[in-house]
Amino acid sequence: MRCLNAQTRTAGAVRGPNAPIRAAASYRSVVAPSASPVTRCESVSVSHNVRRRVALAAQAPATPTGAHPPRPNESTGKFISRTEVPAFIFRDDMMDQLFQWSNIEAGESGFRNFGMPMTVDPMYDGPDGALWGFNIGIFKDGVKLTTLSVGFDFEVISKAEWVGRNDEGFPTMEGNVESVTGKMMEIWKADQKPVTEDLRKTIRNYCQGLVGSLNRYYAFGSVFVDDERG
Repeated sequence: MRCLNAQTRTAGAVRGPNAPIRAAASYRSVVAPSASPVTRCESVSVSHNVRRRVALAAQAPATPTGAHPPRPNESTGKFISRTEVPAFIFRDDMMDQLFQWSNIEAGESGFRNFGMPMTVDPMYDGPDGALWGFNIGIFKDGVKLTTLSVGFDFEVISKAEWVGRNDEGFPTMEGNVESVTGKMMEIWKADQKPVTEDLRKTIRNYCQGLVGSLNRYYAFGSVFVDDERG
């Protein structure tokens, strides 16, 4: 999925036009680079998704409605990918948009877009019960094959009010410093069962679609911008 190089406007923070757009790390193990080419996920118009986001937000519970499975780790699941999220990004807004995008593209049209039917379940395990990730269930013939866990980690990083330069010209963190939870965005397979080629292709298709939505968020502040038409 190509990376956009445009002036970034995300949640009130501005990234210069020459700053690189960070995409998720290359897929490992589950998503093999030698697999067959990926069909690009369909673009959705901004006006359509504005209406859809309002409808989905009205349906979403304000607080957690039940227990969710614990996050996978190296002993219970299989790591797929991670990328570091800049400190100035508002985690709650970013995760809300990625969750809504996944609801539309995977939860409603998973078979058409990625090759298999999917479900999307939120995980409210962030600070103060915030939406901190979601689980993607992947099915075939009514049987769940696996679950992908998408979300922030819980590492705490520091965010400075602004970046200055010292006498030698190197950047320094200046102004008020605050703590931000969630250094990395991670994708895990929630089990260690072997995968078929069809399942591997579906996982790869979804992950590449997610990377594309993340790039649009970094570039435009919204995952619902059509990057072909601007």
